[in-house]
Amino acid sequence: MKQDYTIAELQAEMTALQQVFDNVTLADPRMGLLDPATLQPLNKVADMPALDSTGRGMQIVKGNDGLETVLAQGINVAGTPCMLLMQMPLPRSLQAEGAEDSFIRTLSQMQDDLRRDYVTGAYNAVYLNEQYRPIAERAAMSGTPVGVVMVRVNEYWQLREHESDSAANCCLNMAAGILQLAVGPDHDKAVLARLNDGFFAIVTIGTPAARMAQTVREAMNDSRREFNISLSRRGSFTVEIASAEWGETASWDMTLSLAQQRL
Repeated sequence: MKQDYTIAELQAEMTALQQVFDNVTLADPRMGLLDPATLQPLNKVADMPALDSTGRGMQIVKGNDGLETVLAQGINVAGTPCMLLMQMPLPRSLQAEGAEDSFIRTLSQMQDDLRRDYVTGAYNAVYLNEQYRPIAERAAMSGTPVGVVMVRVNEYWQLREHESDSAANCCLNMAAGILQLAVGPDHDKAVLARLNDGFFAIVTIGTPAARMAQTVREAMNDSRREFNISLSRRGSFTVEIASAEWGETASWDMTLSLAQQRL
């Protein structure tokens, strides 16, 4: 598939692809679906896979009639970067009674597991970039406050080097529990994810990041922050907290980087 199109070439390409796929659309990661004739936003949300280094992506989503495959190709239309989305039902052959429900449950569980940190159970960087990033970017483009709170568990590497992986993981689990209580269960407003090692990120929508950072500080100060190093020894941990607002950078990657630099 070519990378650069005029509007006329794009419309011809989409017409040809519609002979193979059930649904072919044009999208912008920040603005949602676009009108192929004008490249103007249609104010509609679309499932958009994260693109790899080759400009391609794939995602399995739950449609009205079961699971569907969404293929994505990054292209340029009249000089504007876009994503061409091609959607079709997921091919499957499930003859036994109840097999389809079992397949869907298993696949859904697998997708959820891939988006979770295996140590703390919090979301991971895959979830932030593939699932939550488009939500946050659309909210920011509509004028809703969006920000990032970065939290570093200071003792993580010391525990790994001088104690054990188990002790370091116990420390992370205790920190994640406190952070999750501070963030709350409403994913429309904020989500917690472990990025790597001893770093956590909280992405907020509708609430200034500085306010969430203060909430996290208060939660940490009000908690004992103790964990088991071994059966007979206990330890405690401290954290560093920093925040950045979308308005400071107007970019997802730069907002995350700015918050991390401030730690």
